[in-house]
Amino acid sequence: MKIIFITTRSITFNTFLKSQADFLTKKGLKVEVACSDIEKLNFKNNLKHKIDFPNRIIDLFNLVRYLNIFFQIHKLVKKNPSTVFYLHTPVASHLFRLFTFFKKLKIIYFVHGFRFTTSTNFLKAFFFKAIEKIFSYKTDIFITINNEDYNYVKHNYPKKSLFFKVNGIGLNPTTKNFKKNIFKTKEIKKILVIAAYKKEKGYFEILKVAESLKNHKLRIECFGYGSSHKFNSIKIKKNIFNISFNKFDSKLESKIKNFDILLHLSKREGLPVAVMQSLSKGLPVICYDIRGNNDLIKDKINGFFINSYKEVSNKILYLKLEKESFNKMRFNAFRSINKNFLNKQINLNIYKIIKNYL
Repeated sequence: MKIIFITTRSITFNTFLKSQADFLTKKGLKVEVACSDIEKLNFKNNLKHKIDFPNRIIDLFNLVRYLNIFFQIHKLVKKNPSTVFYLHTPVASHLFRLFTFFKKLKIIYFVHGFRFTTSTNFLKAFFFKAIEKIFSYKTDIFITINNEDYNYVKHNYPKKSLFFKVNGIGLNPTTKNFKKNIFKTKEIKKILVIAAYKKEKGYFEILKVAESLKNHKLRIECFGYGSSHKFNSIKIKKNIFNISFNKFDSKLESKIKNFDILLHLSKREGLPVAVMQSLSKGLPVICYDIRGNNDLIKDKINGFFINSYKEVSNKILYLKLEKESFNKMRFNAFRSINKNFLNKQINLNIYKIIKNYL
């Protein structure tokens, strides 16, 4: 059996999906990848297909580009009529199903998080719900990663489709040495942020949090892809020097244990990898009570839910002062991620879905 991973950019595959692809290859499936920048794919000795999915806002209005995408997808499908097409990311999944709408294909859609949630404004929610509803008729299997999305597809999409839920894309197992260190007392010094440099990830609010904490010997270190220029300009203009904006670090997971708290002010999530990784390393999480976050965080147990960024400083200073409460929360964070969140289990679940239902 052949399966083709389809994603907008290589970074999604390299960061989140390579483990799945390697596992499926070992199980005897022929795995290929299609994306817009195949030259950056970290996947050797396998066939790669270029599809010029739009990566910038300006690309969304380029009609010539869509014609090119149409012919690239048509060529890919014509050569692989019996292949399983495994869709990831909204842009790639929407365009692929749009341009193959009248073809009979085997399609799995791994939903990293719909563009609508229970808190999305009506017009925006209606638009994205309508798009997903139409394309649901051309989707054999939905794989969701949080309770809200799973319940939505189960009750709103065609009965002929199959619906599954897994715990995200999978984490690497925590080392035994780290497990011993979780019992050691720790003080709060460094706060971690892992998110793309976008407004909706809460960076303007994070800057205000940093400003409120600059006299408390607490440092915030941010890691993400994209440009941090506008946020760094505010930092310099306001002399907020207890925060730094770093480039995306492919080895960051091994460094998370060097931090004390994850600050996660994103407004929309699927099942956030940063939150899962941080919990597995014993970092309590401060975040909003939104889809995905509330699948992982129990308020006052392994983190705090907040209603506004204005509450963040008090939460951090409380944990800094109450060391016993902080260390108890660290242990609870560590315990909240079990083997069902690990790469091995997630990959096995995906393999079983493919083999048993397609």
